[in-house]
Amino acid sequence: MRYRFLLVCFLPLGCAGQAGQPQAQAAADAPIRDSSYAVHNLFRLHRHGSMKGASLGLAGLSGAGFEVMNHQPKTALSITAVIAFFTVLDIRQLNRYSESREGLVVRQYELGWPLPADVRRQLKPKYFRPIL
Repeated sequence: MRYRFLLVCFLPLGCAGQAGQPQAQAAADAPIRDSSYAVHNLFRLHRHGSMKGASLGLAGLSGAGFEVMNHQPKTALSITAVIAFFTVLDIRQLNRYSESREGLVVRQYELGWPLPADVRRQLKPKYFRPIL
């Protein structure tokens, strides 16, 4: 009973702000903006994560250089092998989620092209919310 009363009282207030906007235009723009925003968040988070990993990997490679200077070549070789592998993966990821590719994907999507399959597969609900 109480809920019906609140619904009847406050429903006209909620609809009053939307009366001046054409609803077809608002409905057509919303999915594009939301998906573009999600693509931006996806690319930004992956780019920042790979930038952190690549910078840590390069710091580790410099540490391996110090091991060579301190006459520890076996230790340096094992450190270099592991760190180089992960650094290459992070640099590859950095290229995959670059700002230029992000701009291209968003621009094509806003022109009506579908999102690429690899981007579409990775879009999760968390990318549609504001990320702090």
